[in-house]
Amino acid sequence: MPLALIALSLSLPGAVTAATGDPKAPLVKSLKRELRKGFQPVTDREIRDAIVPVDINSDGIDDWQINFSPLGSAWCGTGGCRYQLWLGSAKGLPRLVFDRQMREVTIVKRQGRTVFVFDFHGSQCGGFGAEACPGEFAWDKRSGTFALQPTPGKHTGLAKPIVRIW
Repeated sequence: MPLALIALSLSLPGAVTAATGDPKAPLVKSLKRELRKGFQPVTDREIRDAIVPVDINSDGIDDWQINFSPLGSAWCGTGGCRYQLWLGSAKGLPRLVFDRQMREVTIVKRQGRTVFVFDFHGSQCGGFGAEACPGEFAWDKRSGTFALQPTPGKHTGLAKPIVRIW
């Protein structure tokens, strides 16, 4: 399902969140729909386990990460596995702020900010093979975006927070 449709579907199940008190409910429902149209069977438990709370912007509202790696090889390629970050909101549903393939992610705190250190390579860098282009991203309050941070001594120029229509 294209992410635009997922985003649209996230605007519909607000009653599910209110009725169950489960902040994951809209993401679970949307992810289920996308995965069930996909390539291999995935259980409800696997879907729920793939959606993990994370703090993107230090606002005290749950944000979410979805690592597709445990959901099967259909979501992975030579550039790694699909990974998404959704920014939570006190007044509405989460909003997709990051969606791309990566090999690994490490989440660290630096100067009071949450920094996501990604290992990208190959086609995710605009190249091929094992060419690496690590990227570090953090929430930029001024622009309201998940932005690439300079990483001294590392090539990060092509590592962008791609949000794709899948």
